[in-house]
Amino acid sequence: MPGPQIRRWLPKPDSLRRYRSLRWFGPLLDRRWLWHADRRSIATGLAAGTFIGLTIPVAQMLLACVAALVLRANLPAAVLATFVSNPLTTPAILVAGYHLGVLVLGVPAPLTDQAMMGLPLADKLRATGEPLATGIALIAIAASLASYFAVHASWRLAVYLRLRRKRRSAAARAQS
Repeated sequence: MPGPQIRRWLPKPDSLRRYRSLRWFGPLLDRRWLWHADRRSIATGLAAGTFIGLTIPVAQMLLACVAALVLRANLPAAVLATFVSNPLTTPAILVAGYHLGVLVLGVPAPLTDQAMMGLPLADKLRATGEPLATGIALIAIAASLASYFAVHASWRLAVYLRLRRKRRSAAARAQS
Protein backbone atom coordinates (compact mmCIF):
# COMPACT_ATOMS: atom_id res chain seq x y z
CA MET A 1 0.00 0.00 0.00
CA PRO A 2 1.21 3.52 -0.78
CA GLY A 3 0.40 4.75 2.74
CA PRO A 4 3.86 4.24 4.29
CA GLN A 5 5.56 6.02 1.40
CA ILE A 6 3.19 8.97 1.70
CA ARG A 7 3.65 9.19 5.48
CA ARG A 8 7.36 9.90 5.03
CA TRP A 9 6.54 13.13 3.18
CA LEU A 10 3.83 14.39 5.53
CA PRO A 11 4.74 16.87 8.28
CA LYS A 12 4.46 15.70 11.87
CA PRO A 13 1.96 17.38 14.21
CA ASP A 14 4.79 18.36 16.57
CA SER A 15 6.59 20.28 13.84
CA LEU A 16 3.42 22.20 13.00
CA ARG A 17 2.88 23.28 16.61
CA ARG A 18 6.03 25.38 16.37
CA TYR A 19 4.30 27.73 13.92
CA ARG A 20 2.66 30.58 15.75
CA SER A 21 -0.11 30.89 13.15
CA LEU A 22 -1.20 27.29 13.79
CA ARG A 23 -1.11 27.32 17.59
CA TRP A 24 -4.77 28.31 17.84
CA PHE A 25 -5.67 24.88 16.45
CA GLY A 26 -4.32 23.53 19.75
CA PRO A 27 -5.55 20.02 20.56
CA LEU A 28 -7.22 19.69 17.15
CA LEU A 29 -3.80 18.92 15.69
CA ASP A 30 -3.68 15.84 17.92
CA ARG A 31 -6.52 14.17 16.02
CA ARG A 32 -4.96 11.08 14.45
CA TRP A 33 -7.34 11.02 11.50
CA LEU A 34 -6.02 14.39 10.32
CA TRP A 35 -2.68 12.72 9.60
CA HIS A 36 -3.90 9.28 8.52
CA ALA A 37 -2.60 8.42 5.04
CA ASP A 38 -5.19 6.09 3.60
CA ARG A 39 -6.98 6.18 0.28
CA ARG A 40 -10.18 7.82 1.47
CA SER A 41 -8.62 10.54 3.62
CA ILE A 42 -5.99 11.52 1.03
CA ALA A 43 -8.61 11.59 -1.76
CA THR A 44 -11.04 13.62 0.33
CA GLY A 45 -8.33 16.05 1.41
CA LEU A 46 -7.13 16.62 -2.15
CA ALA A 47 -10.67 17.07 -3.45
CA ALA A 48 -11.58 19.56 -0.71
CA GLY A 49 -8.34 21.50 -1.10
CA THR A 50 -8.68 21.63 -4.88
CA PHE A 51 -12.24 22.91 -4.65
CA ILE A 52 -11.33 25.57 -2.10
CA GLY A 53 -8.18 26.55 -3.97
CA LEU A 54 -10.11 27.17 -7.17
CA THR A 55 -13.20 28.88 -5.79
CA ILE A 56 -12.04 31.01 -2.88
CA PRO A 57 -9.35 33.62 -3.51
CA VAL A 58 -8.38 34.39 0.11
CA ALA A 59 -7.64 32.36 3.25
CA GLN A 60 -7.47 29.15 1.24
CA MET A 61 -5.22 27.24 3.63
CA LEU A 62 -7.28 28.16 6.65
CA LEU A 63 -10.49 27.08 4.93
CA ALA A 64 -8.80 23.87 3.75
CA CYS A 65 -7.88 23.13 7.38
CA VAL A 66 -11.47 23.66 8.45
CA ALA A 67 -12.71 21.47 5.58
CA ALA A 68 -10.26 18.72 6.57
CA LEU A 69 -11.55 18.87 10.14
CA VAL A 70 -15.20 18.75 9.06
CA LEU A 71 -14.71 16.02 6.44
CA ARG A 72 -12.23 14.01 8.53
CA ALA A 73 -9.76 14.23 5.68
CA ASN A 74 -5.99 14.33 5.54
CA LEU A 75 -4.94 17.84 6.59
CA PRO A 76 -1.63 18.11 4.69
CA ALA A 77 -3.27 16.87 1.48
CA ALA A 78 -6.04 19.46 1.78
CA VAL A 79 -3.59 22.30 2.38
CA LEU A 80 -1.25 21.16 -0.38
CA ALA A 81 -4.10 20.98 -2.90
CA THR A 82 -4.91 24.67 -2.41
CA PHE A 83 -1.72 25.47 -4.33
CA VAL A 84 -3.51 24.49 -7.55
CA SER A 85 -4.25 28.19 -7.85
CA ASN A 86 -1.12 30.27 -7.65
CA PRO A 87 0.10 33.42 -9.42
CA LEU A 88 1.13 31.37 -12.46
CA THR A 89 -2.10 29.39 -12.90
CA THR A 90 -4.72 31.90 -11.73
CA PRO A 91 -4.90 33.94 -14.97
CA ALA A 92 -5.43 30.79 -17.04
CA ILE A 93 -8.05 29.52 -14.59
CA LEU A 94 -9.93 32.83 -14.70
CA VAL A 95 -9.91 33.03 -18.50
CA ALA A 96 -10.99 29.39 -18.85
CA GLY A 97 -13.68 29.91 -16.22
CA TYR A 98 -15.05 32.97 -17.99
CA HIS A 99 -15.18 31.27 -21.39
CA LEU A 100 -16.74 28.11 -19.91
CA GLY A 101 -19.34 30.25 -18.14
CA VAL A 102 -20.13 32.09 -21.37
CA LEU A 103 -20.52 28.75 -23.14
CA VAL A 104 -22.71 27.18 -20.46
CA LEU A 105 -24.93 30.21 -19.86
CA GLY A 106 -25.34 30.97 -23.54
CA VAL A 107 -24.36 34.60 -23.07
CA PRO A 108 -23.75 36.45 -26.36
CA ALA A 109 -20.20 36.61 -27.71
CA PRO A 110 -17.51 37.17 -25.08
CA LEU A 111 -17.00 40.77 -24.15
CA THR A 112 -14.08 42.40 -25.90
CA ASP A 113 -11.83 45.17 -24.68
CA GLN A 114 -13.48 47.54 -27.16
CA ALA A 115 -16.99 46.87 -25.82
CA MET A 116 -15.84 47.09 -22.20
CA MET A 117 -13.89 50.32 -22.64
CA GLY A 118 -16.70 52.80 -22.04
CA LEU A 119 -18.55 50.86 -19.34
CA PRO A 120 -18.35 51.79 -15.66
CA LEU A 121 -16.70 49.26 -13.33
CA ALA A 122 -20.02 48.08 -11.88
CA ASP A 123 -21.31 47.22 -15.35
CA LYS A 124 -18.07 45.44 -16.23
CA LEU A 125 -18.31 43.32 -13.08
CA ARG A 126 -21.98 42.58 -13.74
CA ALA A 127 -21.22 41.53 -17.32
CA THR A 128 -18.33 39.24 -16.42
CA GLY A 129 -19.31 38.15 -12.91
CA GLU A 130 -22.02 35.59 -13.63
CA PRO A 131 -20.18 33.75 -16.43
CA LEU A 132 -16.95 33.84 -14.43
CA ALA A 133 -18.55 32.51 -11.23
CA THR A 134 -20.39 29.78 -13.14
CA GLY A 135 -17.29 28.70 -15.04
CA ILE A 136 -15.05 28.70 -11.96
CA ALA A 137 -17.61 26.66 -10.02
CA LEU A 138 -17.81 24.09 -12.83
CA ILE A 139 -14.03 23.89 -13.13
CA ALA A 140 -13.68 23.49 -9.36
CA ILE A 141 -16.26 20.71 -9.22
CA ALA A 142 -14.68 18.89 -12.16
CA ALA A 143 -11.13 19.26 -10.81
CA SER A 144 -12.05 18.12 -7.31
CA LEU A 145 -13.93 15.09 -8.63
CA ALA A 146 -11.03 14.28 -10.97
CA SER A 147 -8.52 14.48 -8.11
CA TYR A 148 -10.72 12.32 -5.87
CA PHE A 149 -11.10 9.57 -8.45
CA ALA A 150 -7.48 9.86 -9.61
CA VAL A 151 -6.27 9.15 -6.07
CA HIS A 152 -8.55 6.12 -5.83
CA ALA A 153 -7.46 4.80 -9.24
CA SER A 154 -3.75 5.36 -8.66
CA TRP A 155 -3.97 3.80 -5.20
CA ARG A 156 -5.66 0.71 -6.62
CA LEU A 157 -3.06 0.53 -9.39
CA ALA A 158 -0.20 0.76 -6.88
CA VAL A 159 -1.73 -2.03 -4.78
CA TYR A 160 -2.32 -4.17 -7.86
CA LEU A 161 1.27 -3.72 -9.09
CA ARG A 162 2.65 -4.50 -5.65
CA LEU A 163 0.60 -7.70 -5.38
CA ARG A 164 1.58 -8.73 -8.89
CA ARG A 165 5.26 -8.19 -8.06
CA LYS A 166 4.87 -10.30 -4.90
CA ARG A 167 3.16 -13.10 -6.83
CA ARG A 168 5.89 -13.13 -9.47
CA SER A 169 8.65 -13.26 -6.88
CA ALA A 170 6.84 -16.02 -5.01
CA ALA A 171 6.42 -18.00 -8.24
CA ALA A 172 10.11 -17.50 -9.07
CA ARG A 173 11.13 -18.74 -5.63
CA ALA A 174 8.82 -21.75 -5.96
CA GLN A 175 10.43 -22.72 -9.27
CA SER A 176 13.95 -22.46 -7.83
